[in-house]
Amino acid sequence: MNESFDKILSFEVGCANIDYGFAFGNTQKILFIKAGAQGSMNGYRDKYLNIALNARAKYGVTVVCCSNPQCNINQAIHATQVLETVIENFKQAEIYFMGFSKGASQGCIEWTTFPQVKRLLLINPPLMINTPRLSVATKKFAGEKLTFVFGGEDPSIGMVGLFKLYERENVKVEVIPDQDHLFSKNDFNLFELVEQKLFYDY
Repeated sequence: MNESFDKILSFEVGCANIDYGFAFGNTQKILFIKAGAQGSMNGYRDKYLNIALNARAKYGVTVVCCSNPQCNINQAIHATQVLETVIENFKQAEIYFMGFSKGASQGCIEWTTFPQVKRLLLINPPLMINTPRLSVATKKFAGEKLTFVFGGEDPSIGMVGLFKLYERENVKVEVIPDQDHLFSKNDFNLFELVEQKLFYDY
């Protein structure tokens, strides 16, 4: 794709910058995409940008892609403050969250506490880091749907069984065989996964 975001904002937070890319839609739903550790808002080979443009075109949602610098702030709180200043009627919007790796862990620990966040797709969070906090957040989740997805070759695969113990109607844990931490094998279609897990009733 040769397209880009409608709006890009960058904020200095300590010794790093955190970047936000906005693709504005026409509904009261927001898809928020959080990159992995030190990942860019566009993602490797523009994978997050492409998801944003496809999701807006097909579902009319506003999509916000966010980088993930190393900084000592609560990035979820920072994000919601930014979104409130940019998106009209933000407090009435529903948020669907997709996080990758560290971004998935942040989604579980930080974003599940916001009532506006209805559905989360957490891809390959490193379960060996912050395990107790991830467990507590998963058990407490009361939104519509929380889905963990792991590649069968991801380093966390040995701990997936622990999180399967928390499965219930609104919490699911899935493993996709023959995929690594980056879901880079066999031309995996990440947008289709987003559709299946977040936009399943559209």
